[in-house]
Amino acid sequence: MKNFPIMSHLPHPQSPSQTPKKHAVFMPFLGSMNLAVSLLVMLAIASVIGTVLKQNELFQGYIIKFGPFWTQVFNELGLFNVYGAAWFILVLLFLLISTSVCVYRNGPGFMKDMKQFSEKLSLHAYQRQPHVTTYTPQQFDIEIAQSVLKDQGYKTKVHHRDDGITIAGLKGSWNRLGYIFTHVSIIIICIGALMDSNLLLKYRELTGDLEAETRSVPLDKIEQKSWLGPENFSFRGTVNIAENQQSDVLFLPYEQGFLVQKLPFTIDVKDFRIQYYDTGMPKSFESDIILSAPDLDKPIEKTIAVNHPLFYKNYAIYQSSFSDGGSLLKLKIHSLKAPENKPLILDTAVDKTESLKTPIGTFKLELSDFKMHNIVPASEEERALTGKKMHNNGPTIIFKVRNEQGQALEYENYMMPIEQEGRQFFIAGMRASQAEPYRYLFIPADSNRQLDRFFNFLALINNRIETKKIIENAIPSGIGFEQNAYRMQVRLLTQLLALVRQKGFNGINEFVTQNVPQQDQQKVMEYYTSQTSVALQTLYLSILEQEKDQNIQEISNFNKQWFDDAITALSNLPDYGPPLFIQLDSFKQIEATGLQITKSPGKDVVYFGSALLIIGVFFLFYVRQKRIWLAYSAEDQTLTIAGKDTKELPEVAQEFQQVVQAVQSKL
Repeated sequence: MKNFPIMSHLPHPQSPSQTPKKHAVFMPFLGSMNLAVSLLVMLAIASVIGTVLKQNELFQGYIIKFGPFWTQVFNELGLFNVYGAAWFILVLLFLLISTSVCVYRNGPGFMKDMKQFSEKLSLHAYQRQPHVTTYTPQQFDIEIAQSVLKDQGYKTKVHHRDDGITIAGLKGSWNRLGYIFTHVSIIIICIGALMDSNLLLKYRELTGDLEAETRSVPLDKIEQKSWLGPENFSFRGTVNIAENQQSDVLFLPYEQGFLVQKLPFTIDVKDFRIQYYDTGMPKSFESDIILSAPDLDKPIEKTIAVNHPLFYKNYAIYQSSFSDGGSLLKLKIHSLKAPENKPLILDTAVDKTESLKTPIGTFKLELSDFKMHNIVPASEEERALTGKKMHNNGPTIIFKVRNEQGQALEYENYMMPIEQEGRQFFIAGMRASQAEPYRYLFIPADSNRQLDRFFNFLALINNRIETKKIIENAIPSGIGFEQNAYRMQVRLLTQLLALVRQKGFNGINEFVTQNVPQQDQQKVMEYYTSQTSVALQTLYLSILEQEKDQNIQEISNFNKQWFDDAITALSNLPDYGPPLFIQLDSFKQIEATGLQITKSPGKDVVYFGSALLIIGVFFLFYVRQKRIWLAYSAEDQTLTIAGKDTKELPEVAQEFQQVVQAVQSKL
């Protein structure tokens, strides 16, 4: 076809006497325009999907985002790894074959057209060209006519007809190279893309020689079918390496699991550095790495950063991300049911799993992550005081507590107290799944900005014996207060505290609902609530006496407010999950760099194909093939000047007239 970067996909004409063959239908279909355009549209749609939809993410993340049904549908269609999907590779193969057939069938014709002057056409054919004029010259000299066309930039060729002479001119024959280059470039790009595809992995999977690992197990537990060696022609994978650690493997996302790629070199991470903006977003991060390989006389030492990778042979090592590298943590494990405040001290690290025994069963503590900075917008008062727009809430730990049935709750606990409405709170977030937002528990900090008072208060509530003693000493007895009423009051308060210990304040509501007539429930509930408040205040006064903080007869506003906040926290504890509170006491941060390592032999092939495509498009759009014919009729002594251009632009007629005027002025 003409004036389009894809060649004409038309079958060669056949004489009526020729017998149709099978390939006479199949080959034109493979080289047809409709097939090529359809394949290109499919690739364009796939590229849009691969750009909009994040590729090779965790499968659980897709379930949270799209739900189980659509996640399964998208996975079956291969949309989570578009460029590695079987249908995408099949489209590339068909496009490669289709374009190759097109070049095979039409390439020789275009090469011939580059040298074809069409000087043997009839005079009638010249008169039917897009631009034509006929006049009677005073004389016709072949050399002068050739000279005129050469001055206009045309190559010429002379043909002597029976009825006269034709001088054919040709300019811009390289335009036809544009058609060839664009098609050949598509072939080269497809070959490069197939070189970097997982075509060989798909073949190994079909033959049963390859199977993705879906478990979270150590490297030595991964089966051999999930390992890849030097025979893997191309790959793109990631690995996280902690500071002062090394690795010679990386992990390739594949299907719903991963594959382990063995590297022919070892990477040591000596240091990792990161800088933040005031908003808490990473500003820059870089790694000091050492690459060691058997064929290197001296290891390669380099600092890599974003957009500044390390290249070694066919491998490229990019700085892609960062994470925690197993920071050392010292935790205080507070039991929410214990009668004494004696927290368990646990020395552990991120990515470790610890077993914790409680009165209601054994739980597993899975430490997921540690964050040094948690940047949030500053309050108006803080902005006015410090001039800063953002505020750092300090370190947090993220962990899961999993019960014996495998069900887990995720937590995010802050290390330092955070100011809320002028008061200091230790904040702990909890959620049942990643699809839910965190629900936060606010525990008031004492005057030392610690949690000691709260857990001393909670332990006292849990201590039945000590609680009963304090209540007995606090309630007046003897003259003016009958012994029977005294015992009933002590019994009521201890029972109310028992309900609080078991189910929190909701336990009192349930007790009243189940044991009191409906018409009296409101009245009884108000009485029980007031009596519970009296009992808790009594225990709180005992805590203040133990602290020897002040004269009990005069309680400060801080301690009054602290009590109200503590009661609110106590009422929310039953919804906090397992009877444990994890407090971060101290830490030693260890960072890990996230490296993306690629082996892409097809990259240079694609670059070459892209460069060839640019050259071909340049020839197509900016190099015009122009033809001019000077057909002299000896019989009529007339000269027919005909012209043709591959692009019928507005200036074509003007250029033709310039040639006509030049010829007429010389002849």
